[in-house]
Amino acid sequence: MKGYFKMKSGAAIVCLAGAMMLGAYACGNKEVPEDEASTQAVSEAGVESSDAAETGVQSTSPSILDAQRVSEREDYVGLQDLDIDTYVTLNDYKNMKVTAYKPAIDDESIEAYINSNYLTGSITDRAVENGDVVNIDYEGKEDGVAFEGGTASGAELEIGSGSFIAGFEEGLIGVMPGETTELNLSFPEDYRSTEHAGKAVVFTVTVNSIAYSVEYADATDEDLKRLGLPYNSKEELWEAAKAEVEKNAEETFEANKTSAILNQCLSESTIHEIPEYLVDEEIQNYEIYMESMCQMYYGMNLEDYLSQSQGITIADFEADIRPDCEKTVQQYLLVEALARAEKIEVTDELIREQAEEDIAGYEGYTVDSYLEEVGYTTYRIFVLQELLVDRLVEIITVEPVSE
Repeated sequence: MKGYFKMKSGAAIVCLAGAMMLGAYACGNKEVPEDEASTQAVSEAGVESSDAAETGVQSTSPSILDAQRVSEREDYVGLQDLDIDTYVTLNDYKNMKVTAYKPAIDDESIEAYINSNYLTGSITDRAVENGDVVNIDYEGKEDGVAFEGGTASGAELEIGSGSFIAGFEEGLIGVMPGETTELNLSFPEDYRSTEHAGKAVVFTVTVNSIAYSVEYADATDEDLKRLGLPYNSKEELWEAAKAEVEKNAEETFEANKTSAILNQCLSESTIHEIPEYLVDEEIQNYEIYMESMCQMYYGMNLEDYLSQSQGITIADFEADIRPDCEKTVQQYLLVEALARAEKIEVTDELIREQAEEDIAGYEGYTVDSYLEEVGYTTYRIFVLQELLVDRLVEIITVEPVSE
């Protein structure tokens, strides 16, 4: 969980519903598969991929989802209704001297970009040679029956590395990419799996491609053609790569400007007090998100997941994430104070419109269920910050630094 301010709208549901409420404002975009990101979020403790939800594993502990929301307490006061001056004294933010990292654009960085992004590919116009790294599909059979562990697709193999049984790698030398060959081999007598030791096996292998790479300094115009690049010369490639490096550097600088401004505002401003109930709300929001992920992927409640995977209680978990939630509430207070100073407001209508955009393309969400899972306070600040950042980058000068 990082202390960066999130910038990008249209973020993945899993990021907004989880990481965002802990101040991790640098999560990915919608291209990240929802199931992959969600599984990662709940598997850091070492729980392996599980079919618990399908095999009937049930939780016996109470559900976090059944607890009363902090925002429903009678004494709850939303951020928008706080006397913000009681909690925050802003710095002279309009006159700050701010620097932000912008990657250097020099010959070394351009060449490195070319080497990693352009001059790697695959060969399809010659046969496999010793020392090549090939991409292969294979299936092994004993007595005509495929055996467990003997089949793979898209495997990478260095010819001559001795990674496979004797004769396998040698049998691929001379095979053209796209061709399929059969290798009649035998497992060694001392093979680690006794059930296969000494037995005859037939591998059907398709060579998909041969990995190919070259350094820019050594590349020729012929290498560019072999890699299928749309450039007639190394000079053309250089100019194209330089333009991309410059564009990437500018995008990085724009993103870093936002973090630099907001983080410096936070460090130079004074947070007099942090409302504890807002911290409790952030903890609850994250627990609700985590519980929904645990139920979806592991068929258990958060309490049981924590107990089985980490050996900790809900109280331990809350104590662990509280410092991050306190930091997040400080950020919320700062954004609220800055927005009021700049006379920026968000309406409920605008919040719902933005939420509608964010859930577009995702099944199982309505605006109301989305805002309930993320937390209205969290999402309101997200929308408010978007508007605030647009204003701040107009009035505050940020100087680029390359270190």
